[in-house]
This record gives sequence, C-alpha cells and structure tokens, in this order.
Amino acid sequence: MKTEHEERWIVEDRKAIRNPKKLKDHLRLTDEQLVDLMEIRKVFRMKITPYYLSLINKEDPDDPLLKMCLPDKNEMIVRKGELNDPIGDINDELENHPTPLITHRYPDRVLLFPTPFCGGYCRYCFRRRLAGNPDYKYKKSLLEDAFNYLEKTSAIREVILSGGDPLMLHDHELFSLLERLKAIPHIRTIRIHTRMPVWNPYRITDDLVRGLTKFQPLWIVTHFNHPNELSDTAMEHVSRLIDRGIMVLNQEVLLKGVNDTVEIQRELLLTLIENRIKPYYLHYLDKAEGISHFRTDIKTGIDILKELRGTVPGYAIPHYILDIPRGYGKVPFQFHYINEDEKGNIIVETPEGDYVPYSEYCDEKSMGMKEDADVKPIMLFSKEDKEHLKEMLKNGNGK
Repeated sequence: MKTEHEERWIVEDRKAIRNPKKLKDHLRLTDEQLVDLMEIRKVFRMKITPYYLSLINKEDPDDPLLKMCLPDKNEMIVRKGELNDPIGDINDELENHPTPLITHRYPDRVLLFPTPFCGGYCRYCFRRRLAGNPDYKYKKSLLEDAFNYLEKTSAIREVILSGGDPLMLHDHELFSLLERLKAIPHIRTIRIHTRMPVWNPYRITDDLVRGLTKFQPLWIVTHFNHPNELSDTAMEHVSRLIDRGIMVLNQEVLLKGVNDTVEIQRELLLTLIENRIKPYYLHYLDKAEGISHFRTDIKTGIDILKELRGTVPGYAIPHYILDIPRGYGKVPFQFHYINEDEKGNIIVETPEGDYVPYSEYCDEKSMGMKEDADVKPIMLFSKEDKEHLKEMLKNGNGK
C-alpha cells in the first residue's frame, strides 16, 4: 500500500499548470501577455509544477527560473539555421536510427526513448518536436523492436534512457524495462537522464530508490541549470539515491540571462559537489527552432571555465560540450593552456594568465621566454593532417 507521501509526485504532476490562464493565479500577467502565452503554447506546450513555481521570485520579471519555464514570444521566431531535430536523433545518411525508439550514434552506446512526456517543459528544449507530444507515445510493439535490436547488437555496452523523461514512467514500467536491459549479457551499464529532481523531486521515492539499487551499475544524470533549482527539497530527495550507492552526475545548458556568468556557475558547481553530485557536462545551446534568445557566443563558456579554473576544485568543472548538428556527435570546447612560440618551444599559460616555458622531456632545459615572444595555441595536427584538412575544405567536404 502506497503512503500519501510516496504518491505526492503523482499529485504534483496532476496539479501542474498547463494552461496559461491558470498562471494568472500565480504570476502578474497582463491581458496582452496572456494572449501571447496562449499563442506560444500552440508552438510548444507548457507545463509548470506547483513545486517549481514556488522557487520563482514572483516580483522579478527576470527571474532565471521563470525564463526557463514561462513561454516567450521569441519562441515564435524561427531563425535561419535552426533545426527541427538539431542533434540529429534521426539522420538517414548516418543510419543512426535503427528502430523508432533508438538512436545509435556511437558504436558502444545507444539512446532509448521510452516516453515523450516530461515533468515540465523547458523553454530551451532541443527535442521540442516530440517532448510531451502524445503522437510520440510509444506502443509495446515498438519497444519489442528496440529490444530485438539491443539483443542482437553485441557492440552495445551502455543504454541511455532519455526522452521525454524516463522517470515519468511508473515504477513497475521502469523496473520492467531495466530488468530486460540487465538480462542482455553485453550491456554493462545503464544511464537514466532526468530533470524530474528539478521539476518534481517527490518522484525520488523510497520505493523508486530501493528498486533502482537492484540494477547497478546505474548512473543517474540530473539537469540542474541554476543554483536556485538546488532547493533543500531537491537535495533531500537526490541524496536518497546517493546514500544507496547510485552515482549521480549533472549536465546543464549554458543559457543567456540564466547562468552565463562566472558567479552563477561557481555557486551552481560548488552547491552540486557539496551535495555529492558530480558536474558532468556544460552544453552549448543546440540549434533547436525558436530558442535563439537563450544563445550566448561560444567564447562566453570558454571564458567562464577559464575563470573558474583554480577557484573551484578540478572535479567540479564540467566538460564544455558542443553537440554537432545533425547527429555527428559531441566534441569538447577547450581553452588552450598549451601554446608555442615562433620557434616551437612550448609555452604554458597559468590559471592567473602568466606564460611560462615548459620542456616535454626531462633531459632538456626550458629556454627562457622573450618578453615580445609571439605565443599561439599549439597545433596538434601533423603536416599530413593539415594537408588533408585543406583538401577537404577545398572540395567542400569538411563536416
């Protein structure tokens, strides 16, 4: 028999605000704003839990959490270069979509989409085409197709449950799925990507945690973007996972006007590690339709992480990641700490911005640096690599 507390996440989800008219009871909205919200909701649905609303400063129209959940008229503007499927979940050229519920982008792991539904709908969502869309509600036959593919493809070592949000499944649905995955001999690890601890932390019930411990090694990847989302309630529920030995990582998205400052990022990262959550990825914003108002330039993220280096523990600094459009995979952005002068001597930039010479081999002495030395990021390409790259660009094949 479920207790009232354990069912609270279901009640919270049922009470989530999906109609902008009901927001007038919680936020100061003009009639003009309300008309705009109704139009925007036709493009991408809205869902805000009472819990998440409670974290918002209602007196601040620029509240960062409000920006992440409240529809914005900028979403009606689709810019050149924005894509319906920005990270290429389906790319026929790459043959990365063997069944309707699977994206197979890397040889050793796959994404499995068991549900299109979420605890709330992020305004910067890169899967806006399917998130919350009942047309993408999956049939049992599609799940069987997915498992047939997983069972016969022995190169797969990891399955990542994504969506939608996998924790929108009820316990018996989720555990049934995990049992089938664990029964496949070549699958060694399972990941669950979820924003439920942000939208609706009550989902992390004792029953859920007890059930998940049976499927170790299991990784939970949360999605906290701002320190104000790291409430006592959220941390209390996430700690249930960690206390039972389930490893928790966090990925975030760099968002203009939300978390694009050193101060906000430092507080977010320190609060995460204080609560035993490992910062994992800082994503550069994908090119989904209607979300360009959240876009920073690439250098903003590089500069933020450079400033953080030496001011927070190294294990608190996430990888700054670009998901290459159309499904070509993730690559990290890195600041060039390793440089070279005009003679090819290695010059290292310290976290404080000083340049010092460095020798690769222990039997060599570092040469002194001239004050006017021309220092450039070190090139790691061989001469052959450079010629190949030039040829690709000349022929228009550089992807």
